[in-house]
Parts: sequence; C-alpha cells; structure tokens
Amino acid sequence: MKILRNAAIVGCLALVPVSASAQGAMLHGIGPINSAMGGAGTALPNESLGALMFNPALIAKTKGNQISFTTEFFKDDINIHTTAGLLSGDAHPSSQLSVVPAFGWMMRDPSKKMALGFGLIGVAGFGTDYPQDNASVLFAQPPNGFGRIWTNLAVTKIPVALAVQVTPKLAIGASFNAYVGQFSVAPLPHKDFDVSPNGDRWYPEAGRPSQKFAVAAQVGFHYQATELMSIGASFTTPQNFAPYEWNSTIADPASKNFGLARKLSYDLDGPMIVSFGSALAGKRTQLAVDGMFTKYKGVNGFGSPGGIVDGIVYPFGWRNVWTFKTGIQHAVSDALTVRAGYNYSQMPLRSEVVLSATGAPATFQHHFCAGFGFKIFPFLEMNASAYYVPRQHVVGPFPDLNNKVIGTIDESNKLTSGLIGFNFRF
Repeated sequence: MKILRNAAIVGCLALVPVSASAQGAMLHGIGPINSAMGGAGTALPNESLGALMFNPALIAKTKGNQISFTTEFFKDDINIHTTAGLLSGDAHPSSQLSVVPAFGWMMRDPSKKMALGFGLIGVAGFGTDYPQDNASVLFAQPPNGFGRIWTNLAVTKIPVALAVQVTPKLAIGASFNAYVGQFSVAPLPHKDFDVSPNGDRWYPEAGRPSQKFAVAAQVGFHYQATELMSIGASFTTPQNFAPYEWNSTIADPASKNFGLARKLSYDLDGPMIVSFGSALAGKRTQLAVDGMFTKYKGVNGFGSPGGIVDGIVYPFGWRNVWTFKTGIQHAVSDALTVRAGYNYSQMPLRSEVVLSATGAPATFQHHFCAGFGFKIFPFLEMNASAYYVPRQHVVGPFPDLNNKVIGTIDESNKLTSGLIGFNFRF
C-alpha cells in the first residue's frame, strides 16, 4: 500500500502532458504544403502559412493576393509501462482524432515593395484522458491512485505581418503575434494540494478551460544569394502568458472544508524560437533545408526543474530542442506538384525526470512526410499531405517523494496525421 501511495503521489506528474507533434508542444509544420516538406521553408517563398509561421520576410516575395484554408487531422498512440516493487502495468489514455485548422493571407501590389499578411493558426497543444483503473499503479481510486486524469491545451497564433523588398535581393519582415491559450487539467499537480492527517495528498481539479493571452514579436529576412540559392532566418520572442486560473474546491473528502471554494493557478509560457535555412529553387524543383532552435529552459512551466524538488511536483522540466528539416517539391506538370520531407527533432524530455511528462510523452523524433498539390483552376490549388511519426521510447526512474527510486517508467508515443487545404492566388 505504501508503494501504491508513493506511486500515486508522484504520479501527478502525469497530469501536464506534452506535445501535439514535435519541437515540444508545437506542430512540426503548418498546412499541407509546409508540412509535406517536413516544416522546411524559412528561405523558400512558397505559400502564406509557412511564411506567417516561420519567416514573415517571405511575404514580400508574393505578387497579388494569396489565401490558404487548411485543416489537420491527427491521432497519437500513447503507452506508459510502469513498474513499482512487484507491481507493473501499462496505461493507455483514450485517444481521439484531433482537428487543427489554419488560415493565412498575404498580399503585395506588384508595383510596390511592401507586403502584408494575416493569419489564424493552430500551432500547439496536447490532450489526454486516462480512465480510472484499480489495477493501475497510477490511476487507482484515490487516495491510492489518482483515478481518472485528463488534460487539454490549445494555443492559437494570430500574426499580423509586414515585409519590405529592400533591394532586389534582400527582403525583411516583421510580425506582431497575438497568442490565445486555453488550458485545463484535472487534477492539477503542483504546489496546491490538501494533506489529510495520515499523510494522503488530494489534488484539486482545474477542470474548466482557462483562457489567457500573450504577445510576441517575430522578425526575419530573406536574401537571394544567387539566381538559384537563397537564405533566410527569423527570430520569435518568448510568449509570456498570464498565469492560467481556475475556480476549484478543497479536494480532501475528510476535511471539514471539503467542497468549499478555492482558487488555482499555473504559469505556462511559450518559448523563444530561432529558425534558419537555405533553399535551391529551379524552374520545376525546389529544395529547402532548415534548422530550428527552441528554448524551453527557463520558461515558466515548460522549463521547470522537473521531477520532485523538496516534496513538490514540478511538471515538464524540458530541455532546449534542436530540429533539422528538409523538404523537396517538384512540378510533375502544370497541374500536379508532388512533395516529400523529413523532420528530426530532439526530445524535450529528460530521462532523469521522465515522470514529469507521463501524461502525453513527447517522444516524437522522426517525421516522414509526403503530399501533393493539384491545380483545379488557374487561381485555385488543392493540397493534401500526410506524415507518420514512428514510436519512440524514453525510460527513466520512478521515484517517491523523497526521490528514492521505487521502479521505472517506459513512455512511448507515435503519431499519424493527414492534412488538406485550398490555396487561392489572385
């Protein structure tokens, strides 16, 4: 029973999960064109969504109007194998099809040097729903376990961009990015908990989605080094969300204040991002190679110490992440374009505090991507793509509140996704 109780207490790390796709909590690419090319394109003027996401300077390369409407459908497959003493078992949260829409617009008068852009883009999130299971080390009925656990985060980016073609070779751009985040978690594992006289911990729920906002700046450039080769880069500042807040109640059923009102809060911000790349663009074939650095260390929430510090649970505890992207597209005919890409991202998880990400482990590393575009009319192209992320594992210790190792945790996940959208040029 003591092992079960220790497992339950530290199991609250499972409550704040991880990514929807890659680079931590962010999608590896935006829209079927950019996603099919592995998210690469910081130096490749291609379409509005990739430009608004990774380099606002690229909108200066368009002529006329370009509008993109896209939707992504993806599903993950989490497995958590836990051992504690003589106990062991596997946990699988309920998995639902997630839907992430995106809209992008950019415009440049062919006779002018200035271009404008606007977007509404689902960029990050996660979600889990573990059923209560008395046979589980973590999800047994409280107080021996945590019972049902569920979480949800959705982050939308709203960029307003401006770019200028400074010289025939150099374009610079900047965007003002507003972010909308909605976050809920039940129960919430952190500093706010109730302790019964016999030492049991009861964690309250933060069940209703809390909505907060953040702003950030993004600047970038695109330079046409030769007729075929270009380079580009962008920098996005951190996103400082106000702490998420919830109305909740006292969770200890033995307390005389059980069910009375209490306030909960949790600070979860967004990372600094540096993206850079080069591109080769021929008449019918274009190749893009990118790198990206995402700084989670020191960010409130994601950059916490992770694990258990002085008996307090710290979710996440992510490291900084480097990402490599490459993609190619080829115009088979005037109507048909085919695309393929590969994306490799470091795991943000650290094995020594792997329990900090039990809710939805971001073990995603290898993205294998492909897609096509078909021109229905001279002004309208339909684009579709898909990508697959094979299962990857991360294994670490299962500690009690005194950081004594009582078992191990093996967390793994895989991801399958499909995207479809329409691109209008006029």
